[in-house]
Amino acid sequence: MPRILSCPKCSFETSESVSKCPNCGSRVQSAKKVRILGGVLLVIGTFLVLFMTGLGIYLGSIISNSNDPGATTRFTGDSQDVMFIVAIFGLVIAFGLASMGGGIWQIIYGKPNRKVMVVVFLIAGILFVISRAIKMMS
Repeated sequence: MPRILSCPKCSFETSESVSKCPNCGSRVQSAKKVRILGGVLLVIGTFLVLFMTGLGIYLGSIISNSNDPGATTRFTGDSQDVMFIVAIFGLVIAFGLASMGGGIWQIIYGKPNRKVMVVVFLIAGILFVISRAIKMMS
């Protein structure tokens, strides 16, 4: 079976031994390398989803038990603060899920999915903008 090389930028595929895409000049990748990178995406995405879910459950228990007598931890924010926390956690979990989806796609098909990549970068951009806004407010 010939080794198939593909361009992640323009989806050009060839079985010839080339290092750059003749259409756009990007570096071509083998399906094996793309599958390895897909595995990395899957691991990172799974970690993010599990970590943020666990942290969300932990923080949720702190928030819900803040008014209990004898509580050792208290949440002093209001409902807007809770909604902000939930939104950030949701975005990070969505980023993790999109990474997992992209990783699974790459493992199965041996090439990246542009739509999934756009979603991942869009969510990452939103998280970046929010983090910059938080930094400017503090």
